[in-house]
Amino acid sequence: MSNLIYDAALSFGTLSAIAAGQFPNVLNLGKPPGSTDHYPGRQQTNADRMTADVCCNEPEGGTGLTVLVQGSMDGSTGWSIVGRKTFTLADMQTGPCQVAISPNNYQYLRVSLEVTGTFSGTAEAFLNTYAGK
Repeated sequence: MSNLIYDAALSFGTLSAIAAGQFPNVLNLGKPPGSTDHYPGRQQTNADRMTADVCCNEPEGGTGLTVLVQGSMDGSTGWSIVGRKTFTLADMQTGPCQVAISPNNYQYLRVSLEVTGTFSGTAEAFLNTYAGK
C-alpha cells in the first residue's frame, strides 16, 4: 500500500497539460547551499525503494505515457535515468503512475514524461517516501 497523502515539499510540480516534458521542480535530497545541517558521514539521503508518483487529473485522448526519473550530483548536469516505466491510458485513469527508483547516489532528482498521442488533463508528480512496498 502506498501513501495516499502527498507532501507538497516533495512535489516535482504540476504540468498544466499532460505532454512530453519535464516537471518544473528538481528535488534536492541533501543540504541546501550554505546550510549548517549535519548529515553524519554523508551529504545527502537517498530515495531508493521509494517511488515517483505521477497523479493524472482527467487524462483523455492519448494512448500511453512513459515516466522517467533522473538523478544528478549537481542538479544541472550529468542526468542519468534511475527509474522508468510505461503506462496505458487505463493505468493513468485508475490511480497514480508509480515508478520505482533504483538505488543511486544522486543528490538531485527530477521527473519527466514521454507521451504517445495528445492528452487532455493535468499531471502532478511527487516523491512517495513510503518504503515498505
